[in-house]
Amino acid sequence: MSTFYSRLRAHRQDNDELAACVERVINQLDETRTTSDRPGMLLGKIQSGKTRGFLGVIARAFDRGYDIAIVLTKGTKTLSAQTVARITSDFADFVNDDEVAVFDIMKMPPRLTKSERTRKIIIVAKKQAQNLSRLLALFAETYPDLRDRRTLLIDDEADLASVRFVKNKETDEVEQGRIAEKMDALRRVTKQIAFLQVTATPYALYLQPDEYETSEGQNFVFLPKRPAFTELLPIHSGYVGGSDFFGDFEDMDPRAYIYVEVTIEEQDILRHQDGRSARDDRLLTGNSLTRLRLAILTFLISVCVRRWQQKDAGERLKKYALIIHNDTRKQAHAWQIEVVQKLQDTFAQAAKSKLPALLEQFRDSYLDISRSVSADHGRLPSLEATFDMMCDALESEEVVLIPVNSDTDVAALLDDKAELRLRTAFNVFVGGNILDRGITIPNMIGFYYGRNPRRMQADTVLQHSRMYGARDRRDLAVTRFYTSRPVYDRLRRIDELEVALREAFEKGAHDRGVAFISRDETNSVIPCAPNKLMLSDVIAVRPGGRLLPVGFQSKAKTHIQATIGRIDGIIGAEWFNTERPHQIPISTVNLLIDLVEQSLDISSIAWDWRGFRAAFEYFSKTSSTKEDVGSSWLLAVTGRSIIRIREGGRFSNAPDTKQQRDIGEAYARTLPMLMMFRMDGSKGNGWGGYPFWWPVLVAPHDAAPVVYASVDAVDGGE
Repeated sequence: MSTFYSRLRAHRQDNDELAACVERVINQLDETRTTSDRPGMLLGKIQSGKTRGFLGVIARAFDRGYDIAIVLTKGTKTLSAQTVARITSDFADFVNDDEVAVFDIMKMPPRLTKSERTRKIIIVAKKQAQNLSRLLALFAETYPDLRDRRTLLIDDEADLASVRFVKNKETDEVEQGRIAEKMDALRRVTKQIAFLQVTATPYALYLQPDEYETSEGQNFVFLPKRPAFTELLPIHSGYVGGSDFFGDFEDMDPRAYIYVEVTIEEQDILRHQDGRSARDDRLLTGNSLTRLRLAILTFLISVCVRRWQQKDAGERLKKYALIIHNDTRKQAHAWQIEVVQKLQDTFAQAAKSKLPALLEQFRDSYLDISRSVSADHGRLPSLEATFDMMCDALESEEVVLIPVNSDTDVAALLDDKAELRLRTAFNVFVGGNILDRGITIPNMIGFYYGRNPRRMQADTVLQHSRMYGARDRRDLAVTRFYTSRPVYDRLRRIDELEVALREAFEKGAHDRGVAFISRDETNSVIPCAPNKLMLSDVIAVRPGGRLLPVGFQSKAKTHIQATIGRIDGIIGAEWFNTERPHQIPISTVNLLIDLVEQSLDISSIAWDWRGFRAAFEYFSKTSSTKEDVGSSWLLAVTGRSIIRIREGGRFSNAPDTKQQRDIGEAYARTLPMLMMFRMDGSKGNGWGGYPFWWPVLVAPHDAAPVVYASVDAVDGGE
């Protein structure tokens, strides 16, 4: 009896959950016919151990009589090399004992002997035409005896650009591409082949081939195209993901301090050489590059704090990484590297001279880190001790700046595990290719992200989230993420989309489908096929979820006094601060939202009033209670006073209290609820100086998840 997986499991110390998942996957591959059109699917999260999972499946497949495994990776040399290295590492004992042979399709030996061909074979190929042509030739021409052997094809990082769909640049349509044709040819050549897709985005479930299914009688709702089967990869307890970066956190949660806003103007300075904004004499005190300067300084402090904590606890001292990814162009990278090097040199000189300007900025950064470390109940070295540690690191050149501009650069930076090698305790990486999907960046506690494409692909952006993965959660207390507010808002929306779709799947609501909606030229809510979306400006609302604007400013009294009076009158004082909501027609909801829109300035945030209204309209139209169709609950609360910007520079995002959320939970079952909060709007709290209404949508708990796409998000692209 073969024991590939039992030996691999013992070597890797796989837990019972992962072993059970592997067993379920291989059982279903044995019991279910899979094709490139209808594959099995292993659904994980970004950096959640998907490779570990599918390598376990390969080992168990070898136990069950499979002879060959083909692993398709994204089309980069770096990831292909990383995948080969990872497989060779995990299967090292089998390779050394001549039980398994591992190959890159582009680096095959001139001739495989008959003995080699009788071993279990794992072949890695990029999802690129030349790679796949060679793979086809291997089976069809070079070694036709391989055709008869049982084969498992694993499509790693399966998504929109994977086996089935590519975007036609001329027609803007998403359609079958050349890679799909190669896969069909491979299926025809091999006699026994099974297909397993591995993905981190449940959105892939809605991008399967053929025509879309819609739920009977309701053409807004798109049912996920059924893979032959879908298994959820168990997520380990040490996983750090979107919920840690984009959740709603109280001040005493260390994650509340992670996000730091960067102005678009600063990021633009880093895209083109600008000697005026980055003059040597202004680097330490100028206002042009404040967040980049803060990112580097805070990183230095954070590493000092964590290594002090580790030494204090008798633990091994770790090395850390800061990633600066502001652009994709090499010319921009050269300028960024020059600026970062100047900043580093400036810090070193200022530390040597103990310049007051450095001390002042150091105190501010140290105070910021001390807040989040205290929120994590962690210990902290004194300000003086931390400053001395930082100065020592700068003077001893312990801080290393590493440019990464090409696949060649990345390949040279990988260690024997195909992870990014950290050379010293303080590693600052600058460039574009550093964010190749699949590249593991250990101990990354700083991320300065300046990419701001006109449209953002969900799968691309999520794969850029290199801060996700198996992390020491104590590092979160010193982790910082620097980007502009519009980009952060879009990233948060994409994360909300992923959460909504994943929850629907995990809770079985997936069976009811997901509503993909937009608006037509008459402003009517219409269905929107998922394969038409490039997922830039989307709003995702999960059942029972909240949707509200955050980061806006209220307008001055002269501009909104009459408008607020109208809102007061429409709601009616008798409905202020009641213990239960009342129903109103959707036309009244739209009128209230129209008036609120006039009173708030949202110019600095990514917010879509049309999408907000569309969600209400959709939920009210699709109520399962016929007599309630076309209406919504309304709860109005007055006398609320909240500071606009909380400690640490974060915007307040919760005008509702637990009591009001409980009311939403109780009443918003089949209908949406509009919660309206009358804020005092005082300048002392950072507002415009006059009361205003803050609206919140509570989605019905019994509804399907809704994804609203703005006009710009339909038929778009990055």
